[in-house]
Amino acid sequence: MNWKTIFNPFLKFDEKTLLIAGFVSITSVFLFGYYFGLQTDSLFHFRLINSEDSLSKIILSTLIVYAISILIFFVFGKIINKKTRFIDVVNPILISQFIVILLLLISEIPLVKNAQKQIIASVENQSFELDMISLLITTINSFVSLAITAYGMAILFNGFRTATNMKDWRHIVIFVLLLLTIMLTMQLL
Repeated sequence: MNWKTIFNPFLKFDEKTLLIAGFVSITSVFLFGYYFGLQTDSLFHFRLINSEDSLSKIILSTLIVYAISILIFFVFGKIINKKTRFIDVVNPILISQFIVILLLLISEIPLVKNAQKQIIASVENQSFELDMISLLITTINSFVSLAITAYGMAILFNGFRTATNMKDWRHIVIFVLLLLTIMLTMQLL
């Protein structure tokens, strides 16, 4: 396995294998998220589960996030290239969510969790005394989370680019704007 395969597995593996891996991915993200009390509310983002939310509501809203993302990117893919297939847009979206499992697991490390709780407690108490170790741990966690999210977005971008044969810089700019708009809009819904 080389760097090209790590950042664009869509060139090496067939679409059926990727689709199966994608379903395993979103199922794993749902199960890990639910176990930790979180729910997917956007690509690469979670929110806390409300105690009154039923399991069926959580599953439905998670599926809606993926369905809307797939639909929007499929339409955009068809605009770029009329030969774009549905499965070739579904796979990058689902595969890119594997990375989210790392985000969930890192956020549950006791050292990270305690550091975040300590900083939140300082802010709630309106105290200007922050523990430097907690601040350092939270900062490192933020940079690691940002890098992991960027990797997931790179997988999504490379898969979409491969599926649509996207080369024009304007399409790339529209892709980035579309991804950011989808992510931010879904978090508000």
